[in-house]
Amino acid sequence: MDVGRALPSRPPHGSAQEKTATVRDGSHTNMGLTRCCRRWSRGNGCRDNSMGSSDVVNADARGCVAPAPSEDPLEEEFSPDLPASTADCWNRLRDKAIVERELGLPEAGITVDLFAASSPDVLVARGYRRIVYGDHGPYIEFEPSQIVWSSLPHVILKPDHAYYDEYHSEGGFVQLYLQKRPVAGKKNPPPGGVPRNREEGYADYQVGMCYIAPSMITVLRPPINVRVT
Repeated sequence: MDVGRALPSRPPHGSAQEKTATVRDGSHTNMGLTRCCRRWSRGNGCRDNSMGSSDVVNADARGCVAPAPSEDPLEEEFSPDLPASTADCWNRLRDKAIVERELGLPEAGITVDLFAASSPDVLVARGYRRIVYGDHGPYIEFEPSQIVWSSLPHVILKPDHAYYDEYHSEGGFVQLYLQKRPVAGKKNPPPGGVPRNREEGYADYQVGMCYIAPSMITVLRPPINVRVT
């Protein structure tokens, strides 16, 4: 996201929110992704600074790649009018692998209930449109009709020239950004991202869509089975 500065989309490291435990017993899979946030926002590569041969193909001189075809049918399930995959470079593929491993969410949207990672009894959205992998990290994209607006009662409406308005949950852990302007004219992300000088802009945010960082979301059960290597 963008307002000419880095977004407060990730909780402070070491905060109470960051210490939320991961549960994999069939109840909430609550990762919060907080331990991964720094890997998302900084260009320091995967854990071993490499990419598996099964993850990417056709690397170009900039290090951008085309993702290998998905073997999971859920990723092919949704509307053909969605933009092509945005996971085209090592930093975006790294983020995609983290999201799929920790939340089990495919890039193309599915119908799944999404809850606040800090309060797993608070329903935030029913389904999502897609996940946008940009050079300032990943964001889950929603149609406004998919959002449970009563769970985001605190509203910050910004001037017309701002890029988005904000909607916060009680306590402020979940922050939703309602996009008002595209970032097509911004070739590089705010500080903390990976500069790539993209003519099309550093992320494919769509006007009228809603965006929440995956670090703020949890699911009851991962909707896809992701192989962990």
